[in-house]
Amino acid sequence: MKQKMLVEEKIISVTLCIMVVMVAAQVASRYVLHTSLSYTEEIVRYLFVWTTFLGAGAAGFRGKHLSVTGVLSILPPAVQTWIRIFTGAAAMVLGGVLFVFGSGVVMLQFRTGQSTAALGVPMWIIGLAVPVCSAALIFRIIASWRKR
Repeated sequence: MKQKMLVEEKIISVTLCIMVVMVAAQVASRYVLHTSLSYTEEIVRYLFVWTTFLGAGAAGFRGKHLSVTGVLSILPPAVQTWIRIFTGAAAMVLGGVLFVFGSGVVMLQFRTGQSTAALGVPMWIIGLAVPVCSAALIFRIIASWRKR
């Protein structure tokens, strides 16, 4: 059965395509034009940050976070259920911690007015990936529990 794509997965698809095009442009400019496009490296780096954190929420919903399935599969079904609940709860706690501390970092970046080197984009926009995607991770884990 084909599953419907999450919003996060659609955004990840777009950002990955943009990153591939940007890296290809960077490589081509180095070998063809013998010059470096400084902004492409920065864009790819920050898109990678957002993509990573978005992917955590999508993986949480799909139940695809790293796990030792060989050990889990030999346990009785009741134990498997409790382990899945425990790991989901642990991921939610981690998401909560990341949300709290990530929000603090974003506020600091906003107050100090930090910006990126090549593009001059405010750093708090990049830093928003942590609290926003941590909240999405918590939401997606709860949604996956409700789905099951």
